[in-house]
Amino acid sequence: MLRGDDLRESLATADRPSGVEPDVLAGPFAHIVVDEAQELTDAQWQMLIRRCPSRSFTVVGDRAQARNGFPETWRERLERVGLDRIALASLTVNYRTPEEIMAEAAPVIRAALPDANVPVSVRGSGIPVAHGRAEDLDTVVGEWLAAHEDGTACVIGAPDFRATARVRSLPPELSKGLEFDLVVLVGPETFGDGLRGAVDRYVAMTRATRELVILNRS
Repeated sequence: MLRGDDLRESLATADRPSGVEPDVLAGPFAHIVVDEAQELTDAQWQMLIRRCPSRSFTVVGDRAQARNGFPETWRERLERVGLDRIALASLTVNYRTPEEIMAEAAPVIRAALPDANVPVSVRGSGIPVAHGRAEDLDTVVGEWLAAHEDGTACVIGAPDFRATARVRSLPPELSKGLEFDLVVLVGPETFGDGLRGAVDRYVAMTRATRELVILNRS
């Protein structure tokens, strides 16, 4: 019986449930690219390191966008989770956000994180940041849609605003990584105090690639 192919196959697969596909994300991997790395917890880092025995990583992150705080330097954080042979490079050029918007966004994050890496914009839009009141929201969006046949906009911080085909409606914490021609920021003063509030305001402001309108509730 032990010489039979059927029994050898049964013994070889005894600990593997039939019909269950292997987990392709279990690794091991030769190299892992990590985006939004500023949000990873120590436990999440350990999960990645176990899947990458070579400890070869490309890590992309921004301390200025860490909602839960990032008091360490990148080298300190990576060494603490068990990585070594670290080579650091800083992004110094901002291709997305116009200089008019960065001039108002940079002080927001640096007030809470003085050593935040805020890249320098390479272009201007010629459109200054506009300010108004929350009750102006529908007018602002309506006028922009009437003046622009294409492009996308996002209203951030107004949960009652109903999204349309060209205008999204998001809370600040879900706007990270996105970009829009127009961002209308509603009630940024209500996003909270401390570092988390500053990060939410900074991230929301820098989603705009052309125009930013800030509407306060008070």
